Amino acid sequence: MATNTLLTIGMITKAALPLFVNSNAFLGMVNREYSDQFAKEGAKIGATINIRRPSSYTVTDGPALALQNNTQTTTPLVVNKQRHIDISFTSKEQSLQLEEFEDLVLKPAMNTLAATVANDLMSATLTTPNMIAQGVTFSGAGTLVSPTSLTFNQARAQLMLNSAPAGGLAAVMDYTTDVRMANSLQGLFNPTGRISETYDNGEVRGPALGIASWMSDQNVQVATFGTYTAMPTIDGNNQTGSTITVVAGTAVSLNIGDIVTFPNVFAVNRLTGLSIGILRQFVLTAPYTNTTTMSIYPALIPAVIVAGLNTVPGATCTASPGNNNNVTAALTSGKVYRRNLVLNKNAFTLATADLPLYGKGIVEGARENYGGISLRTIQAYDVFQDQLVTRMDILYGYAQLIPEWACIVADIV
Repeated sequence: MATNTLLTIGMITKAALPLFVNSNAFLGMVNREYSDQFAKEGAKIGATINIRRPSSYTVTDGPALALQNNTQTTTPLVVNKQRHIDISFTSKEQSLQLEEFEDLVLKPAMNTLAATVANDLMSATLTTPNMIAQGVTFSGAGTLVSPTSLTFNQARAQLMLNSAPAGGLAAVMDYTTDVRMANSLQGLFNPTGRISETYDNGEVRGPALGIASWMSDQNVQVATFGTYTAMPTIDGNNQTGSTITVVAGTAVSLNIGDIVTFPNVFAVNRLTGLSIGILRQFVLTAPYTNTTTMSIYPALIPAVIVAGLNTVPGATCTASPGNNNNVTAALTSGKVYRRNLVLNKNAFTLATADLPLYGKGIVEGARENYGGISLRTIQAYDVFQDQLVTRMDILYGYAQLIPEWACIVADIV
């Protein structure tokens, strides 16, 4: 009978990381570029890097030169989350075969740790300024119903209209939405083998409808839209920027992540500045309760078209909202809904840092990087309990890179 080799902390760490990366659908679908600015011994919580976003330019008509400054905008990413799993491996457990140890110890630990990180990352989606809701017009009419193939196609179109790359899109669904979509899409998948797979498993898996990957995730949020009796009205013409002045409505309490629109304020093609014929959606970036200032994203930057060309870099809409026009809520007051996602991976990013490996008082320590994730494992002797204790740590931060490259697909609860 073969004798099992005692598992080392290095072996355990190396085996744990793929389990972490692959155990959560949402974590697997976002940008996880391992930042060299964080990949250094002794990284500290609170470190910040600024991620550059693409510049915006305008096109000039005629032969005359019109130089433009390269105005670079950045998104700050702060490494401010440290999560860890603390367990005690017995010598008996460390003498198991690696496969047995993975099943008994590592998989449950990494599933729990990954779910916590993914839930944190999901909070970045609260400022996603796109939503598709079947049955809702975003001008104050309609009743939300469950999404269909049309809904997800519209979400994909929304990303394309915001200049997201056509390939590599992913859908992350609540399990209930997944079941509903699997039932409605069984006849649409080709080849026949994929129809059978959908029928057998009761799950939507891609590619389908121009979306490369379809996954379900228990961390998809169930949110509640804010409450209101009468929405605010616009107070003043020609407003621009990331805040807008309003006349307070009646019994209004809106949440971060709630979507609003303004009459006759349409979204524009990001490259040409021309209207795409769809109301520009704005997401609240701060709670709003019966005040005169509403914080929104994207900023109100109306395009100015001269001789068919847009003259305003980074334009987001066709016009400023008119004075006394109503702010319109995307969903009915207090509506509870599922926030499924269609996204390009560069809509959000997750970055991890290399935690230090202390030498003094440690029996063994190891650190590994896999798929853009850095994990540290340390085992030490606890003199108070007379036992070996082990902790597995991840230090990370997350940010929106291009929020317009994600779209909420609302589903009823």
